[in-house]
Amino acid sequence: MSKGLTKLLSALCFALLFATVGATYTGGGPSRAATTQPADAQKPKEANQTTISLPWHMYRHYPADFSKWDAAALGFNGWDSEVRQLDLSRTCLALMHFPDRGLTPDSEWGPDCQNPAYLGTVEWVPRTMDVVTFRMPRLIQAARDAGMLVAHVGMGKRFDTDAPIWDKCVKEAGDPPLPDEDVIEGKPAWKAQHTRDVFDLPRQNPPDVPPHKFTLPEELIPQGDDIIALHPWQLHRLLKNRGIDHIIYTGWALNWCLWFSPCGMADMGRKGYVCSAVRGGCVAIENKESAVGELNLEYALWKTSTMFGYVFELHELTHALREHAAKSASSEQ
Repeated sequence: MSKGLTKLLSALCFALLFATVGATYTGGGPSRAATTQPADAQKPKEANQTTISLPWHMYRHYPADFSKWDAAALGFNGWDSEVRQLDLSRTCLALMHFPDRGLTPDSEWGPDCQNPAYLGTVEWVPRTMDVVTFRMPRLIQAARDAGMLVAHVGMGKRFDTDAPIWDKCVKEAGDPPLPDEDVIEGKPAWKAQHTRDVFDLPRQNPPDVPPHKFTLPEELIPQGDDIIALHPWQLHRLLKNRGIDHIIYTGWALNWCLWFSPCGMADMGRKGYVCSAVRGGCVAIENKESAVGELNLEYALWKTSTMFGYVFELHELTHALREHAAKSASSEQ
């Protein structure tokens, strides 16, 4: 057989081999043929009865500007948004650690308030009062009216009216998993010392401080079909039973409890949940260097977007939920 004919046959064999491999490839990347779909399949699905449409905000952490060298982040696109569907049947609004700390809208923020010793180190109270009093009640009511699950997370029973809901959730969640035994036993002494070093706590209030009973606006108190979960395993089981895989967090403080406390984003993100936050429904802990401009809150929203999920604007989410509730009510008439 001539060398020319041998080369020709070899080329034909290789061509046949690659054609066969290309037709049967099932690896990590789709073939060109696999991405071709009928025209109907490429059309966006119509919103069903449980979805709302609103902007999802995300931080575009790219592209780096190499010409800026050590300041290459100046090239990032930054904050952006896309209008997308949010399936309320797979989403819950989480209320986490909303406090009053002895204050009401009529209370004084200063040394003569009801809890002066504690509030001497807790700088976030004026901002929390604004969120609890004027912002969150409308969002929570809109969520309930739209049929969105409201979850009170990282807390147990706080009010007498909580008892039926708490008892029902405890029963549904079942027995706890076995505890992690690979930890330091007892409460390490360094924690108390660290709390004194950083926060100068505990401190005693003056003897004439009036007694205080913990209160919250009615909308923030568990009711109806709300759920309550103290532990991450409880929250996971309750959400899994309801088909929820997206948690939208509100509360105090985004750069503290909402990330790291039990039932927070770190816990639930490891379990596979999308963990988002509401701008306008969260408070961050600020410091001397960040207080003007609430720089820690801005950092916390960026980190939430890049590490855990998305950011929703309070007014946009509230409006979309109200529209959904109104449409549902009109369709039932």
